[in-house]
Amino acid sequence: MIDVRGPWSSQAIWTAVEDGFFVASRDGECLGYVERTADGHIIGFDGRSTPVGRYDDLPEAQRAVEGAPTAGASALSPQMEGVLHKVAAASGAVALVTLAAAVVALPGL
Repeated sequence: MIDVRGPWSSQAIWTAVEDGFFVASRDGECLGYVERTADGHIIGFDGRSTPVGRYDDLPEAQRAVEGAPTAGASALSPQMEGVLHKVAAASGAVALVTLAAAVVALPGL
């Protein structure tokens, strides 16, 4: 295996797994990979193996893969995530109270 790093990498590590196939990782997380096709183009894939595009050269494909959202990335703002967590907690509390009321009201079931 060969590590391929360039100025576009921004701490991503590119490993040549085999001829025409490169895998990117950052901090132990797989960012994605690029694969050269039979016609010479390069297809970039994100960390979930979703194609991110078709490119003419390796650096362009690598930049696209590095810029693709990661599996753990959230499109929500931290404030919205906080609101949704509170709504989920309240929904769970309502479900628990409803279950308790049903058990008290219907003891024979």
